[in-house]
Amino acid sequence: MTDATTRQKQFLRQLGHKAFDGLTKERASQLIDELLQAEKASGKTFPCPYCKKQFGPRPHRTKKCPSCGQTIVHLSGKFYTQEAVEEVDQKEWLKESRNDVKEDVKDDWREERSTRKEYGEVHIVGYLLNIGPQCTSSRHLNGLLVKIEDAAATPGLLPPYDECRHDTCECDFLPVSPGEVPKGTRVAEWSDPAKQAMLISDSQSKTQSRQKRKKSGCAGVLVLSFSIACFLLVLVNRL
Repeated sequence: MTDATTRQKQFLRQLGHKAFDGLTKERASQLIDELLQAEKASGKTFPCPYCKKQFGPRPHRTKKCPSCGQTIVHLSGKFYTQEAVEEVDQKEWLKESRNDVKEDVKDDWREERSTRKEYGEVHIVGYLLNIGPQCTSSRHLNGLLVKIEDAAATPGLLPPYDECRHDTCECDFLPVSPGEVPKGTRVAEWSDPAKQAMLISDSQSKTQSRQKRKKSGCAGVLVLSFSIACFLLVLVNRL
């Protein structure tokens, strides 16, 4: 049996129901119908989100306000203006899409680490970004590469981004092996310092560079010291 959905539970809370343990999707649907019938029989009314005038009974999805004529949208027990419900849909879409991205990348990274450990090979180096034509504020990222370790640590580096809209976004990302990365592809960088700081691979490369510089610096000091010692030894012998 399938558990009750999030929206069903939200609706039931608005109708006064509080017990959700073991509640199935089918039973939740029955409860909603029963509570709506009881509510209708009680004559309960609700304020219009536009003009605040009372109306009743509760509409199933949309309803024209009898006072101002505006379209009222009913969603999970709450009433919205058409503009407000767009923002609700946008937030839910972003949340669900980002959860899906997080799970997909998590699975890819788990398999990739196992492959690298077992065979010593890189199967997926990262994700090529494909930014849709409507998401203009992110177009500068189109065709760039996000390394898989960065995506696993910070899934928000992959679309959808804050500017993406649920009804127009066509952004996507494609996992690629080293041989599938087009020549000249650059690793994605962000103008936002907070996002750039999230790049694990970038911070690792900088640490490795510092370590190399430190080692080369130490080697240089040793070579210089040895040269000076040899020069002094030759000078003493001549005296």
